[in-house]
Amino acid sequence: MSRSLFQRLFGATARDWFGRHILLVASLVASLVIAGIFILLWIEASPALFTQGLGLLGPIWDPNSGLYGISVFVAGTVWVSGLALILAMPLGIATAVFLSEYCPNRLRRPLRMVMEFMAAIPSIVYGLWGLKTLVPALRATFRPIVGDYSGYGVLAGAIILAVMLLPTIVAVSDDAMQMVPDSLREASYALGASRTETARRVVLSTALPGIGAAVLLSLGRAIGETMAVYMVTGNSLMYPAGIFDQSFVMTSVITAQLGYALSNPLYRSALFAVALVLLLISIMFTILAKLVIRWGMRRRGLK
Repeated sequence: MSRSLFQRLFGATARDWFGRHILLVASLVASLVIAGIFILLWIEASPALFTQGLGLLGPIWDPNSGLYGISVFVAGTVWVSGLALILAMPLGIATAVFLSEYCPNRLRRPLRMVMEFMAAIPSIVYGLWGLKTLVPALRATFRPIVGDYSGYGVLAGAIILAVMLLPTIVAVSDDAMQMVPDSLREASYALGASRTETARRVVLSTALPGIGAAVLLSLGRAIGETMAVYMVTGNSLMYPAGIFDQSFVMTSVITAQLGYALSNPLYRSALFAVALVLLLISIMFTILAKLVIRWGMRRRGLK
């Protein structure tokens, strides 16, 4: 084999060509998987969508009466996931700033290991902890204040979900801050900025895309989490009017009732409709989060 032919087949140009096309194939496969999931959910949910119509947006979920209003589950999901993000984001980003800018090197690795260990804990373990520890603690704390409160509800689900989201927010945000060049920090110090001002105005601003990725990842887990939330929210078919009310989230109703719905095609289709709406909400929240991140970057002159 001549050298020129060898270079064409195995040289840097050939490797670059293969690399580009392998990555293209991987991207197409990932896109096809997502499209396949959407198509499957649409096909399975179609009977309920066309039979129930706007009734799917109703407030009553009663399969025995043929009523499949899923808005109660949408409301529960928004309450629990939204409150979890409100609780987890400030604490997670603050922890990431501490690890990146203030934490001594001898403590940084052990703390990162703790965060990674938290991410590896199964959801069911968090659920058992919430059931046996968090719910009784909330009941003992707030029952004298709000009256008849069992400890189950939006607040319990949001707290346990926030704990589960922390490792993702902390790890990804910390990695983004570590990638900020030290030259930017040194330039900030040279201009007389304090460590806190540098962390807030330089490091956080520069690491904003990475922090946005952390928010997106945690948002996906917040909306899609099932077992831990299922065990502590009370699973009441009522609209939550506050953080102390019980709720039923979309993932939980699918887990709890799919086995009963296998013999009833319309019932099963309604649960697939819940899953389809859950997917659409996830996409909508992801797009909204990206828009907010892009707006923040423009405000800081980063894009």
